[in-house]
Amino acid sequence: MFSKHTTLYLRISEAKNLLSKDLNGKSDPYCVLKVDNEVIARTVTVYKSLEPLWGEEFTLHMPCGFRDLAIYVYDEDRVSGDDIIGTISITKQMIHEQKTSNGLERWFPLLKANKDLEIQGEILLEYGIRSSENMSSSHLVLTVVEGRDLAPKDKTGYSDPYITIECLDQSKTTSSQKKTRFPEWHETFTFLLPSADVDFTVTITVMDKDRIRSDDFMGRIHLRADDIPEGSTTRKWHSVAHKTLTATEIRRCSKIDRGKLRLKLQLLEELVLPSSCYNPITDLLFQAIKLENYDLGMYIWPTLAKNRTLELSEVAGSLIRFSLSHDVVVDFLDRVTRMDVEGTANPNTLFRGNTLATKSMDQFMKIVGMPYLHHTLSNEIDRIFSEKKAVELDPHRVNSVRRRHSIHRESEENILQSSQEVLEGYMGDIMERIIHSARDCPHIMRVVFRNLQMTVRKKWPETEYEDIPYLAVSGFLFLRFFAPAILSPKLFSLHPVHANRKISRTLTLLAKLTQSMGNLNVQGKEAWLEPLAPLIHNYVGCVREFIDDLVTVFDSDKNHRCSGLSPTHQKDEVILRHGVLLKCRYKTKSWLRPLVFKKCNFWLTRSTLSYTKSQSEEARKVIPVSQVCAVEKLDYGALSKSNMGQILIRDPEDTNNVDYGILYFQAKDVNELTSWMSAIRKTCQFNQCRVEAYHPGVYKGDKWSCCHRLLPTATGCSQTYHGVMLGDWQDPLDPRLETQIIFSQLLNSRDNLRKEQIELQLELTRRGAEGSVGCVTSQGQPIDKKLKTIGQILDVIEQLTMSHETFREMPELHH
Repeated sequence: MFSKHTTLYLRISEAKNLLSKDLNGKSDPYCVLKVDNEVIARTVTVYKSLEPLWGEEFTLHMPCGFRDLAIYVYDEDRVSGDDIIGTISITKQMIHEQKTSNGLERWFPLLKANKDLEIQGEILLEYGIRSSENMSSSHLVLTVVEGRDLAPKDKTGYSDPYITIECLDQSKTTSSQKKTRFPEWHETFTFLLPSADVDFTVTITVMDKDRIRSDDFMGRIHLRADDIPEGSTTRKWHSVAHKTLTATEIRRCSKIDRGKLRLKLQLLEELVLPSSCYNPITDLLFQAIKLENYDLGMYIWPTLAKNRTLELSEVAGSLIRFSLSHDVVVDFLDRVTRMDVEGTANPNTLFRGNTLATKSMDQFMKIVGMPYLHHTLSNEIDRIFSEKKAVELDPHRVNSVRRRHSIHRESEENILQSSQEVLEGYMGDIMERIIHSARDCPHIMRVVFRNLQMTVRKKWPETEYEDIPYLAVSGFLFLRFFAPAILSPKLFSLHPVHANRKISRTLTLLAKLTQSMGNLNVQGKEAWLEPLAPLIHNYVGCVREFIDDLVTVFDSDKNHRCSGLSPTHQKDEVILRHGVLLKCRYKTKSWLRPLVFKKCNFWLTRSTLSYTKSQSEEARKVIPVSQVCAVEKLDYGALSKSNMGQILIRDPEDTNNVDYGILYFQAKDVNELTSWMSAIRKTCQFNQCRVEAYHPGVYKGDKWSCCHRLLPTATGCSQTYHGVMLGDWQDPLDPRLETQIIFSQLLNSRDNLRKEQIELQLELTRRGAEGSVGCVTSQGQPIDKKLKTIGQILDVIEQLTMSHETFREMPELHH
């Protein structure tokens, strides 16, 4: 089985000079992401700012034929409703044209939102040209059959669509369908054509009927004479398109400066082949990892790091996920970190740069260690956010704290003293959680840190370097994991919102203290941290003891409390996602029962989706993943509730696979909704019971709210989408996709490898003619061995390239 994957890596960094929407001269901005006008995700709200800093990253799994990505910036207002500040529309073509090796990154100006560009949906048309019996005249016969997934234009979440058809100065209009995004017309229109060879264009405009305001534009379709058959009939779905803006409209949209948004985008399009096609590259990577082919590893890892089309962190992430899926991640990290150790002369600079080894360790800790991070820090982070205490140790910044947060002007000395006490309390609690968490750390992380410490100790066994093995571990765990998570809890999913200025300063000081302890350094860089030196000194020794406990682990010892959270792909019981949702079970045969939503804890594994009212309750209701037919969003107009989804579940007693129940659920926001839908879709992507159509509405009264069909068992009116939308660190492993990404990076190195191969062959020939003994490169490597290694890599690249060419010629791909 092969498939096309389109992934967009998006970073929403910051905005500047935004329009003020509130009376205080500020705004409360947040961003909403739409793919082809469907809401996929949103950032958090940054309050009282015209220059918000988000720094949020999204991995968007796009439909293969997606047209554009739109980002809307809103001002949050709980009373009068959110105001739109501006929007950015980025087409797929724009990303292709402007992207570099590191993607596309720049400031994008915000434009005024245009409702005429918010278009979606399709119309089913049937058309053809018929001639009269005496061939004296001909007619265009066009039937408007139905529409699906049209844009919601009313506050109810629906529209009242009708269609106007224009052809050769003739205009005809369908009836208006009430409160639906899935209208059915079945209306036929005939247009007289003056001659058989006349050139004409049919314009089909979809509108939303509105009694009070003017009718809203919903999309347009153009049919040319060449598209319409003569003597026969064509029945086809047509995507509706937005209007083309005139130069005047573009100038009007950009007349007011609405601010700018800094974005970074990188588009990855891959043809993923069947698993057997990747055997050559899998064997190659195994030789570099598992079989300790040192020459191959010393060559292939720098090649992947240097000649790449993705960010180094993305390449490292694919290598980590590939290694996890094949149970060789410990060996892989051992190889790449050893390469850094051997290439470092000064131990004080070890792992301080951005190399493949450091990025791989970062990705590994995030994929494997996030449950451990949450288990260790989440309670303390929540307490800091809830208490909202203002602290400051820098004397130069005390006045601003006193001015903002104190009604009674406290003295500088009192503020510094109280801040010291608050920070000592927070830092002490955080460190106590960390130093007693060695047994909670995933077993595989402990093994990696143990091997890392052994490698470093072997390189620098001298007494004067006794701290280096500890710093190697703490440099990753404290400086690259704990400290960044404390500094930015939102980016590590430790808290749902960004910290305000007051809390952010507290987190910054705590992150500095965490770094000092990770550096085993009592003396901080800033002199004003000196009052906390005794606290740091007390815990530096504890950090050494914690690391000793952490790395005291055996490969066979897997009895630890967090083992079930590590992504061991062979086990079906591994928890892929856990959270609280509001649920409502629904079956079409019991449609008269009222819909009641209950708060439940949900767990998703590779084999089951289960839920219960309490976390501690043992009796969970279990749904086998194999019975999930589809996972889709629910229209807002169905129940007047936002962020709702539905899971279609096959009835196991139904042998014909036509009856299914529906489990409705509500998430707290669109990010959580999209993440749950994506996670469930990944686990059931190969189910035999998947359905191709569903109802985005509910059955109320005597009909479906979406398409107005009468039978409770009526066929769905909208196509199901089984693709994934949003990726995160909880994603199930996909070995084929990760192997394909690694191959793409190797393919990008092919020309450089061939050039180097030719140069080495010429050098070997020249030295042989001169009778030179011991033909080695300037780095001391034997030329013949290096040639063999390059040849091995090029052979694999050629094999995979031929496989891709074979599959690209298949008609299924173009279809």
